Amino acid sequence: MSRYCGDKDSKTTLEAAEYWRQNALLRDGSIFTGKSLWKLEYLEALDKYFIQQPDDSERSFFEKLADQLIPTPPEVKQLAAELLWVKFLCPRNISEAKKKEGIQTVWAWSEEPFPEDSPWLQDVALAGVGSAGTGYNTNRWREFIFVIRVMIALKQLARSEREELLKDGWSLAKWLELIPECDSRQFRHMMLFLLFPDEFERIFGGSDRRRIVAAFTGKSDAQVNTLSALEVDRILATIRKQQEQTYGLAEMDFYVPPLRDLWGKTRIVTWLLTWNPNNWEWENLASDRAVTHDGKTVTIRWNSSNRKAAVGDKAYLARTGVAPKGIIAIGNIVTAPYEAPHWDEAKAEAGETRWYVDVAFSRIQDPLENDPYLTNEDLGKITIDQQDWSPQSSGIEIKQRSAGVLEKLWDKVVKSSIKPPVSESKVSGIAEATNLILYGPPGTGKTYQLNKLTEGYSSKKQKISREALLIQQLLDVHWFDAIFAALFDLGKKAKVKDIVNHEFVVLKARAMGRNRNVANTVWATMQTHASEESQTVQYKNKSAPLVFDKSTDGFWSFVDDWEEECVEQVSLAKTFRKGPQVESTHQRYEFVTFHQAYSYEDFVEGIRPVQDDETGELAYQVVPGVFQRIAQKAKADPCQRYAIFIDEINRGNIAKIFGELITLIEADKRAAYSEGGDKLSGMELTLPYSGNLFGVPKNLDLYGTMNTADRSIALLDTALRRRFNFQELMPDAGVISGSRGDGYIEDGEGGVINLRSFLESINRRIRFLLNRDMTLGHAYFINVRDFPSLQDVLLNQIIPLLQEYFYEDWHRIQLVLGDVGPVGEKLEPQIICHETLNQQEVLGFDHDDYEDLIEYRVASRDEITPDSVRKVYGGTT
Repeated sequence: MSRYCGDKDSKTTLEAAEYWRQNALLRDGSIFTGKSLWKLEYLEALDKYFIQQPDDSERSFFEKLADQLIPTPPEVKQLAAELLWVKFLCPRNISEAKKKEGIQTVWAWSEEPFPEDSPWLQDVALAGVGSAGTGYNTNRWREFIFVIRVMIALKQLARSEREELLKDGWSLAKWLELIPECDSRQFRHMMLFLLFPDEFERIFGGSDRRRIVAAFTGKSDAQVNTLSALEVDRILATIRKQQEQTYGLAEMDFYVPPLRDLWGKTRIVTWLLTWNPNNWEWENLASDRAVTHDGKTVTIRWNSSNRKAAVGDKAYLARTGVAPKGIIAIGNIVTAPYEAPHWDEAKAEAGETRWYVDVAFSRIQDPLENDPYLTNEDLGKITIDQQDWSPQSSGIEIKQRSAGVLEKLWDKVVKSSIKPPVSESKVSGIAEATNLILYGPPGTGKTYQLNKLTEGYSSKKQKISREALLIQQLLDVHWFDAIFAALFDLGKKAKVKDIVNHEFVVLKARAMGRNRNVANTVWATMQTHASEESQTVQYKNKSAPLVFDKSTDGFWSFVDDWEEECVEQVSLAKTFRKGPQVESTHQRYEFVTFHQAYSYEDFVEGIRPVQDDETGELAYQVVPGVFQRIAQKAKADPCQRYAIFIDEINRGNIAKIFGELITLIEADKRAAYSEGGDKLSGMELTLPYSGNLFGVPKNLDLYGTMNTADRSIALLDTALRRRFNFQELMPDAGVISGSRGDGYIEDGEGGVINLRSFLESINRRIRFLLNRDMTLGHAYFINVRDFPSLQDVLLNQIIPLLQEYFYEDWHRIQLVLGDVGPVGEKLEPQIICHETLNQQEVLGFDHDDYEDLIEYRVASRDEITPDSVRKVYGGTT
């Protein structure tokens, strides 16, 4: 049934929807009180004062709505608040607090107490069940108009007609087609799911609906795009029925495995590894299990007969041979398959080898410790692909559909029993710093301003202390390089304790946040790179360059052709020895761009492939991310200011990228450090991967840019907004110089074009048709000096952006560019051209089921003339 929403509990949401049906739609009652609010006369008042009297100012939705509802009685304002509540029932990407804040704001206009104790205003009722697209908020007023129109049309029906309509979802869906803009409004899909969750899906964005239909039916994108919303609904219902029969499952959702992996998402291969306790004793099982139960991963080499496994693939581990049998662990493969000596020592001594992969296990269960796991009986119920759950060898592929069912079963049996770790982010402290986000529509110079700000974070290296500079340099080199440099600086002969205490090694450890096992690292590195001819170092896994040797009295030195082998290391050692140089420039900032795939592991720290200094082999280790690296540099140089610049900060998942560190970037929780690295004030916390203490230095500034066309500032996470100051950058046509300095360019035909008027006219129409957050910035025209370059900007930047803004609604794009008149007539020369395909001319006769079709196209480069551009702003030559 489509009411199943994976890990998102729809029960309370659907109970709220049923209450809405009974009290508001069938009767004229209220959601929050005992009043009669959902009456036709109050809905018509909303139509009169909100829909029929639009406010095209640049103020916010709530500011405009407040003024529009001033003439209305309290009941109308309260009804508006309850309509907003209905709009908020489904979206999960708007916080409960933000939803309640909006509802309470509108209710307050009635000057009556807000019924905050209503069960339908509690977080569990406002949690939501799915994601609404960006357009649901950027076009909030359009969705609100649609809601009002639907309710008016419902209330105009006789009670008996309304009752019949609200009993049958497909009849309701057909009836909704009578409401203007039905197919393009997300609330249409939400309403059908809320009232008929067993027939309609919780898929509210049009692109996902079309993508699913295309994936399961084989229809082309062009074919799918011709379908009405109702036709898509019927196909989705058919797909669901087919998949439920195929899998033998009643609880399925298109955003949850196994269906999630079948409609165009990147396919992840899943492997089944095995462990037979009769053949191999897992001596570290208890400690490995404990590590994963602390929320960390443990990486273990595991036998895998299949050589097709790839880094990132998922792996399950089955306990076989002896009861209890079943799947006890889950993880991800972190190395390509490699050959190594057999795990059985006797066979290894005989020269036998096996193929292995390294697996980062995220959860290990021990049935003997009463941990939940998937029994063989559980696995036997997964019959969809006739998957073999008791293979003779380790490393068989789990077929895709079975893998989806298995993931769902693991989540139900094991993952659901895991208690989330206690947050360590509740800390306090005192510090000061700059946290600033530049926001505005695209092309307003946000990234340009960031680049200008970087100039304040560069200095001559003579201004940095020797210790701070060494930390900068040592952070980016291998342990071998640092140890080599220390031995070189000690006169090419020294004992390990002297190397461990040398400033290069000490500062390398500090740069890496290491305070344990440094001596072990030095020992292992020097043995790994010891000469093959050494009589004192009997180490098997040696790795080039082999340039060290140890004397019988414990002194290490260079041997063989070390200078020839280590030219780069010698140069580094000499650079470290020199210290800061006057002529060089020190860059005290990092510049990154967030995107949807950007993660905590990229930003703070994560497991990454690196060459192991101890073995020379590729291994996976905890590596600091860009934020941690710049923070370590700022910590080592507390007298200078450092910065990280984050372009497109709103494109990433801020909560996941910053993790627990979102608390520490707050100004009053920044840490102050001495030049020796000691914390003087502020707070630190333990990082989850490395286990190191970490604080955000007060001399580290954070800057970001945010494109409001992608996401309004009002929709940002409350935690982020509280921790940053915001500076708006809006389009400024006055800075466009053109070819003459006054905003004009020559048109190549003896006339001129006013770029400033062109931009201002386009933006005035975009504000009217959409909102100010989606206007076009002046940066698009900054470098336009002639008409050919203006043609390039139009064809390659402006028109594609308008297509994205208006979801391929070509008529509205024509309105922006002044290509049509009040009744749709052509205003030539057009930039967006259109032709009418007459059914008589195309088919040869009039067909009752078809109407004339308007076909659109973008004018070619040669067709875009100076007059077609001047037409946009009403200019003359």
